[in-house]
Parts: sequence; structure tokens; C-alpha cells
Amino acid sequence: MALKSFKLATTAVAGAITGAMMLLAATPASAANPPYDGCPDWALCLYQNSGGTGSKAIVTPPPAGSGSLIVRLHSVHFLNGVLADNQVSSWINNSQCSVEFWDDPYGELHPSQVDYTAAWSWGAKGDYDAGGSNYYKNDRISSLRFGCF
Repeated sequence: MALKSFKLATTAVAGAITGAMMLLAATPASAANPPYDGCPDWALCLYQNSGGTGSKAIVTPPPAGSGSLIVRLHSVHFLNGVLADNQVSSWINNSQCSVEFWDDPYGELHPSQVDYTAAWSWGAKGDYDAGGSNYYKNDRISSLRFGCF
């Protein structure tokens, strides 16, 4: 009986070691989310990195037919706690609203519209990666104006 208990214990320990080794061998990339992942329907998601990667901020626009709404990014945080103001590198619009993306909306320097997406364009994206033609827009967005008509 003691031999049978010893074999069972040895098998259990070997199984536990094998399971632990499999967990440790998993690559960090296997846990990464795909680009533009997790943006709910009827929301605008802002991403800290280009290509819809990194931490995201989820902004819920007003309902259709409610007019316009301005959202200042100095009060919006990415999920990692970093303020979204002048930190947006990409976005996806899953809302029914048009969105204007603004830099310096208070006009302290040179207010300018950085980007725009039309209403009813679910899945429209903006990407300001360092190698693309829109690289100069990276980390400039400081407010949004929704048009929900």
C-alpha cells in the first residue's frame, strides 16, 4: 500500500511541475489584446499607442438626435490611469456620431482641428504612428466635439 501511495504522490508532483512549466513558458504576446480590441458598440475609444494598441479610454457620446457635446481630454483617463490629454495615438469610432478631434481648443496657441470622422461610420479609425503620413497628429488631441444629430 505504501508503494501505491508513493507512486500517486510522485505522479501528482510531476503533474504539478509540468503544469507550472507550461504556465512559465507562455509568452507575453499570447496575453496581448488584438489591435482596437474591446471597444464597445456606441462608444469612441482612444488608444495610447498607434495601431489601436496600448491602454484605451472609452468615451460615450450623447444619444443620437441630442446635438453636440464637447469633451475635454484633461478629465479623461486611459484605463492605466494616464490622462488622455495630448496622449492619443489612435482611435476607433463605434458610435453613431460624427467626431471632430481638436488640438488647443481654448485658443491659447493655435487651435486646430486635427482629425474628423463622419456620423454613422462604425469602425472608422485614426492612427498617428511615427512612420505614417499622419505622424504629426500624434499626441496632439486635447478635446473632442461630438455631432449627434
